[in-house]
This record gives sequence, structure tokens and C-alpha cells, in this order.
Amino acid sequence: MTAIIVYILLIIAVSTLFSAYSSFKSDSEIKERIKSNWGREKDEKYNDDDMNSIAEYFNNRREKNRSDFFIDEITWNDLSMDDVFKNINATESSPGEQFLYNMLREPLYDERELKNRDRLIKFFQDNPIERGKIQYILAKLGKNRNCFISDYFYKKESERKSNLIYYRILGGIPILGIVLLFFKPYAALIIIMVSFGVNIYKHYSEKKKIVHKFEAFMYILKIAKYAGLILKEQVEELQGYNEKLRYALKGIKSIKNAAFSQSGGATDSGILTEYMGMFFLVELINYEKMSDMLIERSSEFEAIFEVVGVIDSCISIASYRERMQNYVTPKLIRCSKKQAQVSIFKELRHPLIKNSIPNSIEIDNSILITGSNASGKSTFLKTVAINIILAQTIYTCLASEFKCCYFRIYTSMALKDNIFNNESYYIVETKSLKRIIDNIGDDVPTICFVDEILRGTNTVERIAASSQVLKYLTLNNCICVAATHDVELTYILEKYFSNYHFQERIVDNTISFDYKIHKGRSQTQNAIKLLGILGYNDDIVEKAKEKASEFLKDGIWQVE
Repeated sequence: MTAIIVYILLIIAVSTLFSAYSSFKSDSEIKERIKSNWGREKDEKYNDDDMNSIAEYFNNRREKNRSDFFIDEITWNDLSMDDVFKNINATESSPGEQFLYNMLREPLYDERELKNRDRLIKFFQDNPIERGKIQYILAKLGKNRNCFISDYFYKKESERKSNLIYYRILGGIPILGIVLLFFKPYAALIIIMVSFGVNIYKHYSEKKKIVHKFEAFMYILKIAKYAGLILKEQVEELQGYNEKLRYALKGIKSIKNAAFSQSGGATDSGILTEYMGMFFLVELINYEKMSDMLIERSSEFEAIFEVVGVIDSCISIASYRERMQNYVTPKLIRCSKKQAQVSIFKELRHPLIKNSIPNSIEIDNSILITGSNASGKSTFLKTVAINIILAQTIYTCLASEFKCCYFRIYTSMALKDNIFNNESYYIVETKSLKRIIDNIGDDVPTICFVDEILRGTNTVERIAASSQVLKYLTLNNCICVAATHDVELTYILEKYFSNYHFQERIVDNTISFDYKIHKGRSQTQNAIKLLGILGYNDDIVEKAKEKASEFLKDGIWQVE
């Protein structure tokens, strides 16, 4: 007997030691990963479902705050901002990456808010010990992209009809049947058997519909738990956020206790317990209670989510700054009119292009950029636009100097035919430009970036319409930065637009680009020469040159 007891105790001791070692090893690996990944791009895979989950918080905010400015879908896609987000994202938690995504899509127009954000980012840059402790807590929280949780903060579930009373009635009928056994056994057995069948069916059919919501509940409660651990660290720099956490956690104390007791009741303690739970609809009743409580305390959970999100996202931005090194914090000026400030951009770089060529420019009004294909026009437009977004969101620009007004930012660049709405490229493009015109305001100037305006129509109408659209934009409270192959526009609009160009050199049938922006309109036309360089038949190239020369001389295309 003694040997058996010793054997059992030995098994318990070994199991305990193994569990402790596994936990210690896991914690050590997390801490080592956090340390080694600091200032490095995170190697993380994404799919479309992941990005839908990451955008959930933003989509809910956009739906609620329709009057606020945000980076719209066209601009976001034109600038490949999903890739910019992924490049910056080194967050450890779902609140962190959802908040970071929202941050990039919701520019700020308040210096105090941006300075507070910058202060927190700098704190994490300069204090590795405190940062490491917070990162470890966030890493233990982890990410769950399979559940949508901010719907509860925005009370999307509040309109649903609660079934709590209905489930309690169904769960109470078996109890009634048991009581009746002492008085009317036959009737009681019928009630119990019918109730058993109905409740088992109800349990399985309803649980299939809500199983993903149980996962969301557990993750929301996990966020609250690890927010409490962040609070316990009592990091002085987080004092304002700690106060928010303390208040919010106090408000959901009863919810946390109820949830833990419920989950404890649902643990797997045998087949009998499992069937009893189904018989009395325990999980469905708990689900309804949790749903009602989460909706009732949605503001507290939203506050916790946002505090965890801003802390995690600011650590991610701090790591991004460490990685990029050559960055600058912007100088942003509140302007109501575009003429109030000259924008100064020095040594601007594109965040997604390694060893990108820096460009500098001062912009006091709208500009037209000409040059051949692949010379750098589109990349320059995207570089300026992305850095303006980064300036007003993460307060970090890839430049040596960055000074401008606060802007509303729009683009019309990488558009496509909309085959699902039966819209041609021209229709899609005109709608894209119209949305910019409709959103020009007097309170904050607009800056828009247009690449090859109205390319979806014939030359004569394109130039005529383009000149008037561009003129309208710049005569209103909008700085327009437009790239075009239509050199004619540089003459038609020279009173309203400054001219810049990108250039190339062709030497010994080799083309090279410097990818630098230069003042003035482009003076070269190398499209036909490029045909020869690319191996087109000499007859094609020479006859193309002849046709172009005849048109430039007479202004008439000769009939073949």
C-alpha cells in the first residue's frame, strides 16, 4: 500500500515538475523572441480573412462616426497601405494590431493627441526594461483573428432578441418533471422524456450558431485579465492609461466573476455532467447571460480594448522607428487654407522600397509631373502621400525634414474597370475624381494625388476635360499633385500648376533612370526609342518616328 502511495506521489511530482519546466521554457522563449525581434521586421503571414479581422475595429468606428475623415478604400488600395501596415505591424495582441490598423486609417488633426502618441512611442524606445515587461504580458495575451469582438463595444448585438427567459423555461421543465414524479409519475416521465429530446436538440442546433461567440467571449475576458496585469506593473508613464484601466476593470468585476464560475461549471468532469448540462441548457443560458452583460458593460470593455491597443501599437511603432533609423517627426501646422503654408519635404523615402532614392521638394501649390514610363512619377506620388498619412497617424516620416499643413488625403491612381457593376474604366475614374471634388472643405485643406488623369478616353477629350478638372481642384482649397504623359497640360495649366519632371538617359541602346524629381516640364520623348531598345522590328520603329515627326510639324495624322 505504501509503495502505491509513493508511486502516485512520484507521478504527481514528476507531472508538476514537467508542467513547471514547460511553462518556464515557454516563458523564456517568449522573452527571447521579444528581445531578438526588437527593431526587426516581423515575419508574419496574412490571408484575406486575417485582414478582415484586423479591420474589424476600424469598420465599426467608421460606421459609428460617419462624419469623421478617414483614409477611404480607393486611397488605401492605391497606396498599398495593407502592405505598409504589415511592414509596421509588430504587435503582440489582437487589440494592438486592430488599433494600429485603425490608427493608419484615421489621421489626427490635433497636435496634442499626436504629441501624446509620440511621447508614449519615445518612452518605449528609450526604456527597454519597462517595454519588455509590457510586451511579455501582451505576448501572453496573444492574437485571435478567428473572432470578432468589437461588435460588442458598438452594441451591434443589442438589437438581438434575448432568449434567456425562453432557455430558462426550457431548462426548468425537467425540474418540474422530477418534482411531479412524486405525484403523477406517468405524466412526469412523459414530460421528462419530451423535455430531454427537445433540450438536446436545442442544445446542438443553437450551439452550432453561436460556438464562435463563445470564443469571442473568452478572448474578451482574456483581454481584461492581461489588462489587469499591465495595470499591476504601475508604469509611471502609463499613468493616464492606468486610470482608465482601473475604472473600467472595476466596472466589469462582476462579469469576470460570473464568467469564471460559469466556465468552471462547464468543465469536463464526466459524461454525466455533460448530459446534465445539455438537459438543463446550461451553456445556452450562460451564453445569453454573458451576451446581456457584455452589452450592458460595453463602454468598459471598449476602454480596456483601446488602452491595450494603443500601448501595443505604440510599442510596434517604436520598433519600426528603431528599424528605419533615418526618420523624422513631422512639423504639422493647422491651416484652413492651402496658401497658409509651404510644404517642405526633404529626402523623402518610400517605406516599402529598400534602398529607395530620396527626393526633396517644396510645394506651395499644385504641381504637374511629366516623364516617361518607369521613370519614377507614380512612386514619387505614393511616397509623398504615404508619408503625409504617416505624419498624421504614427507621427513618423521617412525623411530628413517634413513640414506641412494638416491635410485630408485622397488619391486617384491604380483604378480598374468594375466588371461587377458594368462600369468602364472611364466611369470608375470619373467617379473617383468626383469624390475628391465633393469632399474639398474650408476647414482643412485637401491634398490629392492623381496619376494619368482620365486615361480611359480619347486624347482630345482627355486633355480638354483633364485641364478643367485639375483647374477646378487647384482653384479650390486643394493642392493637386498630378502625373501625366500629356505634356499639353503643362502649357494649358502653367498659370495654375508648377511643372516638374522625371528623366531618363538612353546611351548605347541602354536606358537608365536617376529617379530624381527635376524642375520644369519633360523635354524628352523616348517612347518610340524604347521600342527599338526592346527589340521591335526596325521598320516599325522608323515608321513610328516618321509619323510622329509629321504630326509635330503639321498637326495632322497622315492617312496610311
